[in-house]
Amino acid sequence: MVSRSTLDPFSPLEPLLAAVRRSPLPPFLFISGDDDWIVAEAVRRLASAFREAFAEGEVAAYEGTSEGVKEAVADSATVALFATNRLVLLEATELLRTRKLTADELDALLDEAAEAAPPESGGSAPPALRRAARRAAALAAAAGIGAAPDPEEAARRLAGRVKRGERTPELAQLLSLAAACGETGEVSAAPLADYASRATPGDNALVVSAVLPDPEHSAAGALSRAGLAAVLSASSDEARRGRLVALGAERAVERGALVDPEVFGVLTLRGRLAARAFLLDLDRLIDGAAGTRVTEEDAERLVADERKEYGSDFVEAVAARRFVEAIGILERLLSGGEFTAFRPAPGREEGAPPRKGPRGDAAFFPLLGLLAADLRRMLLLRAALSERELENGKGRRLDYRAFADRLVPALRTAPPGTPPLFADVHPYLLFRSFQALEGWTVPDLVRALRDLSGVDRGAKSGGGSGFSLMEAWLLARAGH
Repeated sequence: MVSRSTLDPFSPLEPLLAAVRRSPLPPFLFISGDDDWIVAEAVRRLASAFREAFAEGEVAAYEGTSEGVKEAVADSATVALFATNRLVLLEATELLRTRKLTADELDALLDEAAEAAPPESGGSAPPALRRAARRAAALAAAAGIGAAPDPEEAARRLAGRVKRGERTPELAQLLSLAAACGETGEVSAAPLADYASRATPGDNALVVSAVLPDPEHSAAGALSRAGLAAVLSASSDEARRGRLVALGAERAVERGALVDPEVFGVLTLRGRLAARAFLLDLDRLIDGAAGTRVTEEDAERLVADERKEYGSDFVEAVAARRFVEAIGILERLLSGGEFTAFRPAPGREEGAPPRKGPRGDAAFFPLLGLLAADLRRMLLLRAALSERELENGKGRRLDYRAFADRLVPALRTAPPGTPPLFADVHPYLLFRSFQALEGWTVPDLVRALRDLSGVDRGAKSGGGSGFSLMEAWLLARAGH
């Protein structure tokens, strides 16, 4: 029999919860896990425990950007003026993940450095060479490989990742120059590791959280060893199902609902083992139940409805660059007996209108229109963000409410003499396009729309079936 402590995803958090309830506070705590909702909930519980213990304490939250790291460390190291204690939260998922480096990117950097004039004997390096050294340090930092104290070892590891070992000496020279100039990369976890290693218990505590930090990252291991740490990861799919059952039982108690045990089995045995999706489905079942009891039949009905695919499912798969998956969705949509453009809101599934026209290719042109409209909106949004200087490194981590409150009004403010953009577009549609932008560049979107126009012409002129032309369009993008 599996104990509740084994199933409870937050059992490793207990020592940290106890630590933030007493004085002096531990200087550094590290939370990592394999599920974004569980990690975020662990941080929330830690902050709640701190507030209960220190009524006059304050909580400050930062993201893992260069400025965010600096401010989090500064807040942790200074005395709060208007609070007795301070809990500093730093979300460092991107900071502790290595970024993929391509061979072409490394070759271009080293070729640029080779073309720059070498430093004069006893003199300083020319600006072009310093810029190349700074970029090399940034690549090393983003890849989780610190350039100091051994630039040659860092160069060997970095070049080895893209099979460019023969260029290790050139890269080592750049990294050595960067170290001599005091360059450590644009965003580095080094200040965190340094603070965690020297800080002592006191009135402040720094909590760093990350989802699936890269084990090869030079700072991730150091942070895990520096202070109290909780690893909220499951070792297998069975363990993931077990912790979802524990979360589901807790949610049912919170909401005063009676949930049959079989419901958890139905929701966890379909391959979706993320806590956020699981709890969202459970909440939908509780909200839609006739009384306070949720039955296995209710869960089966929900899962059966989700197996039905909509035109918006195809568009979302393309926007997320899941092109191979999109081919399967397209095939099923074109062979189905009904076509509905958008997935209905929970509780309105039965009201979906039937597709008009014969089965098969009659759904192709409505799907083509949905996809083209989505890609055009993404292109306009990219241009508007750039023109208004609203696009920054941490923007895509905005939640919907922050996006609607902070960015939508700015996006809808048109420059003098130009018509307003997005005036009739619902903020949530803009938010979905905003989330999808990370995987698309402007040239990608322009080419996609141009080639999609070719698909439209080909399907109308008999150049091929709609499915075959769209399949070719998707496969061409899947290869990049």
